[in-house]
Amino acid sequence: MRILFLLLFVVPLIELYFLIQLGDVIGALPTVLLTIFTAILGVILMRSQGLATLQNAQIEMAAGKSPQTSMLEGVFIFLGGMFLFFPGLISDTIGFLFLIPFVRRFLIKHSLKGFQSQGHYRYQRDDSVYEGEWSEKTPQPHKRIETDVLDGEFVDKDQSKR
Repeated sequence: MRILFLLLFVVPLIELYFLIQLGDVIGALPTVLLTIFTAILGVILMRSQGLATLQNAQIEMAAGKSPQTSMLEGVFIFLGGMFLFFPGLISDTIGFLFLIPFVRRFLIKHSLKGFQSQGHYRYQRDDSVYEGEWSEKTPQPHKRIETDVLDGEFVDKDQSKR
């Protein structure tokens, strides 16, 4: 509940304070035009970088690689565009940082370390489920896990007689 309060009340107040301060320095009209410009620029950058990331993910999938990094880049591009769309200097700064490729890759690298520190993965391929140690290379299965999952269809005999 506190996070929701911060997002809906405190952050807009801080953004408004900085917009008023900027308006005092450069004037009201330039401040409004700057806000509109950053929103338009955010949409343009989000679209161009998003399409490039989508093409990169398709190439990785066609090569049989996991598009994990491309998918995360797409998430950061989307978030960056959304931050730029909202008026305010703080959100614009965060949005532009998310749209800078080397900053985005740095953030992705550090967010993946959280998954890597857990050091374990589980995935299903064909009809077998495997588990093993996670690495940055394509994971190789270490041991087979037996499951109680059966693939089949269900027919209600009472419904079919009617």
